[in-house]
Amino acid sequence: FRYTYPRLDINVSKMQNHLLKSPFCVHPKTGRVCVPIEVDSADCFDPFAVPTLAQLMTELDDYEAENGKDESIEDWQKTSLKGPFENF
Repeated sequence: FRYTYPRLDINVSKMQNHLLKSPFCVHPKTGRVCVPIEVDSADCFDPFAVPTLAQLMTELDDYEAENGKDESIEDWQKTSLKGPFENF
């Protein structure tokens, strides 16, 4: 019966770095970006395959090195966040 009611975690309520369920927030230690996933594909989700801030910066630099600075395209569209962002 105790599993039918939501349980509260005191640390989530008092510390902002525990709010990792918010889409696109960044884990303070690993730098990994929280991405939304489809419920149907939750079993095959790899949490180590999500982008990190360092990876996103490299992707932006690589895109601009190949294509030049294009202001008509949003930065998230130039990175691996494009798929998760469009699903969201």
